[in-house]
Amino acid sequence: MSSTRIEALVGEVQAAFDRRSTEVETGLDVDDAALLQLRKACRLLDGAGALHGEGYYTLVIEASFVAIERTVEFRLLDRGAVEPTDLPGTHPGVYRQAASVGVFSESLAADLADLWRDHRAKTYYQDGLASAERAEKTYELAQEVHAFVIGRSSRGFECQCDERA
Repeated sequence: MSSTRIEALVGEVQAAFDRRSTEVETGLDVDDAALLQLRKACRLLDGAGALHGEGYYTLVIEASFVAIERTVEFRLLDRGAVEPTDLPGTHPGVYRQAASVGVFSESLAADLADLWRDHRAKTYYQDGLASAERAEKTYELAQEVHAFVIGRSSRGFECQCDERA
């Protein structure tokens, strides 16, 4: 291993992202920005469920928080509250925007933002420890937020969470 190899790999990764994708992840080959966020949330939830059973609690917590955000972004896009290029640029901003258009109450949006700030960030970046219980509860929350949001969308039928192989 050398920094030369790392530099080469950085170039290869950049080139891979610059090329048009040919083998897209299952369910994500869509042209609609809202639907893309929904499908990403579905894939994240499916992955979190699979990883929980294998003891990858840090990944489950991370995927669950990201699934919540993708689900909320789906709803913001689906309702026309934001354009794909104008999605909130911060994690708390996603929840504030959701509250401003009535997806969640102000207090629930604040609680979700606090959870992200106090626990997701701490688990991922700092000294917070992932545990089975923390992963399970975060995953349950993500599933409930997902079900709540898609249950109020006319496009909830596009959810692929129940299509697990």
